[in-house]
Amino acid sequence: MSAVPMAPIDEQLDVVLHNQQQPGPAATGEYGLKFLAAAFGAMTASGVTNPFDIIKVRQQLRTQKPGATHNAFWAIGTQMVRNEGVLSLGGGFGASMMREFVYSGIRMGTYEFFKDKLHSATNGTLSREGVSLKVAAATISAAIGSSVANPADVIKVRMQAYYPEGKPYRHTPHAFVSVFKEGSVRRPDAPILGGLKTLYRGVEATTIRGVILTVSQVASYDHVKQTLKSRGIMREGAGLHFTSSLFAGFFCSVTSSPVDVVKVRLMTDKHHQFKGALDCARQVLLHEGPMAFYKGFSMCWGRLGTHTIVSFLVFERLRLLFGVGPL
Repeated sequence: MSAVPMAPIDEQLDVVLHNQQQPGPAATGEYGLKFLAAAFGAMTASGVTNPFDIIKVRQQLRTQKPGATHNAFWAIGTQMVRNEGVLSLGGGFGASMMREFVYSGIRMGTYEFFKDKLHSATNGTLSREGVSLKVAAATISAAIGSSVANPADVIKVRMQAYYPEGKPYRHTPHAFVSVFKEGSVRRPDAPILGGLKTLYRGVEATTIRGVILTVSQVASYDHVKQTLKSRGIMREGAGLHFTSSLFAGFFCSVTSSPVDVVKVRLMTDKHHQFKGALDCARQVLLHEGPMAFYKGFSMCWGRLGTHTIVSFLVFERLRLLFGVGPL
């Protein structure tokens, strides 16, 4: 007995679009599926782009003058492979997966939840076609996701940094314990609070970066995609998803790079050289110049642009497989 052939992917998409009520709030279960699709999409993208990420972190931690040739991404990558082995390009992989599941699962997966709630709360004053609703929803989802995932972000950056004396962390759990103890020692009167403060080091910069990135990534992807569809330039499908994510990847790379530099500096600041995000930004500007905020930009764009494209392609495909309509 021959197997029943599956319908082409475009026909499957048409069925999902036909069955979904648009626009309108999703069922509670659909929000959970969107969270999972977002989390696994971002985790896939993070796995693909981890070498870009670690080279970017190494560049951002360099303090030499902007434009120095030995700070070029290819030079750092070659140096890492030569001195630390090819596996060094996978540094912080476990922490990166943990971070993406929480961070991107929330910021991308709850984006539509907040769009629906804000649209209902304003009785449609914030229209689904307008930019304001998208920006507001992206801001809320990103602020929650960034702050909750900050400990995993700290561990990821710590494990990706370069240590001339040798790696201080054996694996991800050991890094969590070590960083927590580092804070506990600084606060013998309140060791638990001290440990948590260290894990939440740089949370201000992380949250600001998360909001800027998500608004310029998720909201721009949503708006570009909506515009291309409404004007009849492209129809729903992988081509539209790729084009929209291409624009979104560039936008978010440009807007988030300065805050990303500050975030990385704060998270690796074991000796508390900086009093906070603003003090860190001031010192970087004073001692290294304005272009220091774009150290590692080629890797930032290479990593974040690729990450954005892969994330949204997998995100949209998983939504289709889950029977949930496209973003």
